[in-house]
Amino acid sequence: MREDLPFLVLRKNRGNRFTLPVILGCLEEKGLLEEFRVLLANSKEEIAPKVKGRKALIGYSFMTPNLEEVSEEVKWLRGNLSGTSILIAGGAHATGDPEGTLALGFDFVFSGEAEETFPGFLDCFLAGKSLPDRIIEGNNGKALPLVHPPHSLSHRFFAPIEITRGCPYGCKYCQTPRIFGRRLRHRRPENVQFYLQQAIPHGYLQSKFLSPNAFSYGAKRAEEPDPEKMEALLAACKETGLEGIHFGCFPSEVRPESVTMEVLESVKRYCRNRTIVLGAQSGSDSLLDKLNRGHTAAQAMTAARRIRQAGFRPHVDFVFGFPGETMEDRKVTLLMIDRLIQDLGGKIHAHTFMPLPGTPLFTETPSALDSSTKSTLLDWEKRNQLDGWWKEQEDIAWKIVEWRDKGIIRARGDLSS
Repeated sequence: MREDLPFLVLRKNRGNRFTLPVILGCLEEKGLLEEFRVLLANSKEEIAPKVKGRKALIGYSFMTPNLEEVSEEVKWLRGNLSGTSILIAGGAHATGDPEGTLALGFDFVFSGEAEETFPGFLDCFLAGKSLPDRIIEGNNGKALPLVHPPHSLSHRFFAPIEITRGCPYGCKYCQTPRIFGRRLRHRRPENVQFYLQQAIPHGYLQSKFLSPNAFSYGAKRAEEPDPEKMEALLAACKETGLEGIHFGCFPSEVRPESVTMEVLESVKRYCRNRTIVLGAQSGSDSLLDKLNRGHTAAQAMTAARRIRQAGFRPHVDFVFGFPGETMEDRKVTLLMIDRLIQDLGGKIHAHTFMPLPGTPLFTETPSALDSSTKSTLLDWEKRNQLDGWWKEQEDIAWKIVEWRDKGIIRARGDLSS
């Protein structure tokens, strides 16, 4: 590799492990990786000695919970590197708060999807052309089809394959519509199969998928599953000879109204997972309505029963601490959780609400978790009936409020399109 090539540094963290393979795959497809010395860095200390005094692009893709760490690293890099380094940012936080992200010390921010705009940016950089505006809007305002590579073969860097983008529901706490829009876009089965066939010789033997709702695959309307198209996807994956296909489980979930016995039988026929992750979020219908979830608690219970009936274990998501959440809301939620555990052998995945920039609830204040609710959640956790990062998320939620009130996060209100 030529020593005079500029560096392209991508800072790895837990929150972008599914993003970086896609970024590298897109650049690899366009031949751009050959124009850089690529460094996948695990720490800021790994970056400085290699790029100091060299022409370099240093990229961060991060979520709001990583804000404090990223802010400190950017300050550190600015103090330890020369002016030849350009710092760029993208990801969920940059999309929700582009102005605030620039203010952290970045030179350019990519908002939204960047499979088209980021390679274009690199072309300008390599050609020495004037670079575009400091805030670069996702894919020039276009909703691109899902045809880009989902991983990088040259780096053997794989991620679950994204099969659907967009969500029409607009839940008030969720950043997905802001990042990807509300129109459903699906990756075609033959495209998924093609990239799986490429990855298998490199040791990719277990496949998972990314989707706002795995059971909406192929559907024109999110609330109406298309079992035939979903079966075509799973059959195409099976034909590749993969050892294990996992569908409707982490890192995806399914919505209650999309859970039908026909869909579950297809998953059972083709897939290895024995758990289905179901997004219930609350047992309170009044709270679900305020959140714009688009389903009831009863629908979530019906979906969980179908999951158990089909031979899967329901792993059900719930969120505590929403703005305006009452003790009655929590009481009915805890009762629902108890029924899921006792009657259906379910497991709970608990979250605490975090006010994320770009969402309608960003300017609202979380509800503090009471000691009784915490005690109940901890008891289920000790019995291995509940998991999740709810304790850490509670701390992060109040940090976000502090960052918002201090103006470190500059977004205000709903930025969804």
